Amino acid sequence: MKLLICGVMGKMGQLLVHQALANLQMTLMGGVDSRGRKMQGCDIFQTFDDAPLADVIIDFSYPDQLDSLLTYALDHHVPLVLATTGYTPQQEQAIISASEKLPIFRSANFSYGVLVMRKLLAVASELLGEGFDIELIEAHHNQKADAPSGTAKLLVKTINDALPSVRDVVLNHNQGKRNPDTIGVHAIRAGAIAGDHTVLFASESESIEISHRAFSKEVFAQGALRAATFIANKPNGLYTMDDLI
Repeated sequence: MKLLICGVMGKMGQLLVHQALANLQMTLMGGVDSRGRKMQGCDIFQTFDDAPLADVIIDFSYPDQLDSLLTYALDHHVPLVLATTGYTPQQEQAIISASEKLPIFRSANFSYGVLVMRKLLAVASELLGEGFDIELIEAHHNQKADAPSGTAKLLVKTINDALPSVRDVVLNHNQGKRNPDTIGVHAIRAGAIAGDHTVLFASESESIEISHRAFSKEVFAQGALRAATFIANKPNGLYTMDDLI
C-alpha cells in the first residue's frame, strides 16, 4: 500500500513516518508540508499536486488544510484517514459530502482502548442515567491546540446517545452549583501528557470511574496505520473506529 502523510512534520506525522517505514506492507511515498521543510528518510512535498499518487492519505495536520486535501482526494479518488480535530460545522458537512464520492475514515482518537472505553460508557450511561452526576476530565500536553479534546467530545456524544435524554455540556462549572441535567467537562493542558480521559459517574452514595490513559502517542499512529489498511479498498462512505470491530 502506497501511503502519503499530511502534517508530516508534526509529532504524530513523524511517528507515522517511523512506523510506516518499518511496516513491510507499506510504501511511504512521502509527506506534505507547505513550508518546504525536510526530513531524513522521507520525501517532503509542498503541495499535494507535487507529491506522487498514493493509495491512501493520512491527515494529522490542522483544519485549515481540509479544503485542499478534500479537493485533491476527490480529483484523484484517494481514500482518506482523517485524524485532525477542531473542524467547523461547515467543514464537518464538507467531509460528509465528500464521503459520498470516496471512502473516508475519520476518528478523533485512533486508540483501540478508547474504542473499548466507548463501549463501556454506553452500557454505564444506560444503567446510570438516573440519579448520577456525570463528569469528564481530560488531560493532554501543553502544546495541544484545542480544548476540550476531540476525544472528549466523542466520549460525551457516546454518553448522550445512551442516556434517556440528552444533557447539556458545561465547561468547568464556572457558574457554581451544578445542574443535574448536565455533563461537566474539564480540560487540563500540562507537560507532555499523551492523552488521559476519565468519566466519573457519581450519586449521593457511590461512584464509578471509567478511564483510559495513553502512555505514548505511538498508539495513535498504530491505529491510524491500521485504519489506512482498512480503508484502502473500501466502497465510498464514512467509516469510524466502530467499523474495525
